[in-house]
Amino acid sequence: MLRDASLSRRLLIAAGGFIAVALVIATVLIGFVLHRFVQGQIDQRLDTQIVFLTSMLQVDADGRLSLAGNADGPPFERARRGWYWQVMGPGNTLHSSSLAGADLDAVLTQRRPPPPHDDRTDSRPWPADGIGPDQDHLHYRIKIERVGARDVTIVASAPRAAVLGPLREALVTLGLSLAALGLALVLAIMLQIRLGLRPLERLRRALADVRAGRSERVPERQPREIQPLVQELNGLLAQNAANLERARRHVANLAHGLKTPLATLSIAASDGAAHNPTILQPLIMQMERRIRHHLGRARAAALGGPVRAQTKAAQRLQDLGDALARIHHDKTITFAMEVAANLVVACEQQDFDEMAGNLLDNAFKWARSRVTIRATCGDAMVAFAVEDDGAGLAPAQREQVLRPGERLDEGAPGFGFGLPIASELAELYGGDIALEAASLGGLRVVLRLPGAVQAA
Repeated sequence: MLRDASLSRRLLIAAGGFIAVALVIATVLIGFVLHRFVQGQIDQRLDTQIVFLTSMLQVDADGRLSLAGNADGPPFERARRGWYWQVMGPGNTLHSSSLAGADLDAVLTQRRPPPPHDDRTDSRPWPADGIGPDQDHLHYRIKIERVGARDVTIVASAPRAAVLGPLREALVTLGLSLAALGLALVLAIMLQIRLGLRPLERLRRALADVRAGRSERVPERQPREIQPLVQELNGLLAQNAANLERARRHVANLAHGLKTPLATLSIAASDGAAHNPTILQPLIMQMERRIRHHLGRARAAALGGPVRAQTKAAQRLQDLGDALARIHHDKTITFAMEVAANLVVACEQQDFDEMAGNLLDNAFKWARSRVTIRATCGDAMVAFAVEDDGAGLAPAQREQVLRPGERLDEGAPGFGFGLPIASELAELYGGDIALEAASLGGLRVVLRLPGAVQAA
């Protein structure tokens, strides 16, 4: 099928079809123009013969017509070839020698000419077609002239073949010329297609080089029409490289994080303390936390296409706020949310819950009486601002709490991984987290994530 054909074949078929239609239309139009031109030439010759006959006509007192000279010039001297003339008056009729005794009266009675114009000086010959004395097709030019006080009908004829013959020859030549032109156009289209699609072949080779590891990016220097595609491909390659780098970093962090607990566990086992829970249990819990943390980040990094996932933010935030309000019911915290009901983010629901849950959990934990969250959209990103009226953080402390395992208050519950995990997850989706001073007096945490169009 055409829709399954290659681009070059589709373009060639479409161009060939348009060229064929254009050539057929051109042939019809040029043929019509040629017909009118040839017909005009024949009519002009016949009209000249009528004028010549009119100039030589004479009429005597009895009303008989005569010619003042010989009117049988070429081609009217050839007998029975279709080139005839005839002058019909009230007293007699004059014939060309080419009629050889035949008469055109019976032919002309089959198609009477229209009545002449009153102003005979402006009247022109009118055309007619009929069958000649030898049953051949003739083309006539007829004119009524006043000679003396009498009306005289002058007829000149030419064989229809005099029009069709030259026209047929011209059309054959025209057809051959247009066929050669069409072939040349098709060859030009084929060359144009090859030149036009050559950048796609270079793009294919560039992608093959990227896959083989010979290059890291597709060359940016491309035709203007392919430039957006190359930019999207390079963006995808950069995103994949960043995800791979994050996955490698998580694996390295996991190896480094497990190195010390494993060494301590090995020493404890060699000292005969394998059955002492006060020594082994903290080590095991520390290893479990690190494994769960890095495996969760590796899972998010392996998504590779965060824009495919969509999560309605308002309902998830409301559920998290209600749950945290019940958990911290002893503090009587007022939770206010300003998020559009149809707001959708390009993020997995589980990851969104983890990021928003960590931010809201910290806000409820440190707030005195009020926690708010507002969502604003701009530049294809959605910003969620979580504010509390707690003590807040100094600028130096804001950088510290974003590092894994860093805690400002060792007496508070938790392990210090909440904000770093939320920050890493936001980066995986192309967003980020920023800490600022809140208008309520506490901390303002801004989570930026890519927005998504809600599916119908």
